[in-house]
Amino acid sequence: MEFREIKDRGGEIFAVKTYDGVNFPPNVPGNVKDHMEAVKNLKYKEGDIFFGTYPKCGTHWGFDILYMLQNGKAEYNTGNVATLDFESVDKIEAIKSPRILVSHFYPQHIPRAIVDKKCKIVYIYRNPKDTAVSMHAFLKRLNMGSMKIYNGTWEHFVELFITQDLHYNSWFEHVKSWVDFKKKNPDVPILILSFEDMKLDLRKNVQKMAEFLGSKQNPEFLDEVASKCQFGAMSKAKSTNSKELSFSKDGSNPIYRKGEVGDWKNWFTDAQNEMFDKILAEKMAGIDLEVTYSL
Repeated sequence: MEFREIKDRGGEIFAVKTYDGVNFPPNVPGNVKDHMEAVKNLKYKEGDIFFGTYPKCGTHWGFDILYMLQNGKAEYNTGNVATLDFESVDKIEAIKSPRILVSHFYPQHIPRAIVDKKCKIVYIYRNPKDTAVSMHAFLKRLNMGSMKIYNGTWEHFVELFITQDLHYNSWFEHVKSWVDFKKKNPDVPILILSFEDMKLDLRKNVQKMAEFLGSKQNPEFLDEVASKCQFGAMSKAKSTNSKELSFSKDGSNPIYRKGEVGDWKNWFTDAQNEMFDKILAEKMAGIDLEVTYSL
């Protein structure tokens, strides 16, 4: 494991722990290599679901939908979302079945049992422009150990996001890894959904998830799940989560911001957008996935 500091053009520092060719956040426990090996050896429990995303692509939003569907009750998760990335394996193993194993990891780093037992996998992706905006806003509001070190401007951050491997490397590399994983493992059930399609018609996507999981599909129940998990309703309900509020510099919940599609237009200059589009044209050529930038 190598601890490194990536500096933006203004001299602000973006801290990472590097292992196996991937830049991880500095709050991954201890030695990344040891933690990753422990995660890969995580024991299987009946009913396990794996839920993956790139950071700021609807992780907490998708988790609550899956949580409600898995438990058959339209009730929010009231605790912290225990991720494979940041929690000890002992804590993950202590979670009662059925579990939702949440992570930003690449396919090669997930528990071996996920593939061996053919666990159901849900992966949500979001367009990279809105992802960049959300990530910058998140980092600017964050006050959590070594994660609070970055305080760069949008101008300098977007340059890093486009040209450097930040946490979990690039959006392009991460999304492509999961699209390729699905192609190479046709016997592993995986549902890939887009943040934008969920915003456009959440009820339809809640139905998709329920059918994929084989969970309760009573129309009235699914209506209630979709209603409670509209981004605005869920953000309001979570605004007093003391655990999440403790991560914030300003007393607001840093996990939830606008949850909009197309907010990037309020942030990108013409020059930044032109630079991003050039990278998009190159990188997306190898990714068989539809990406939506506005609704």
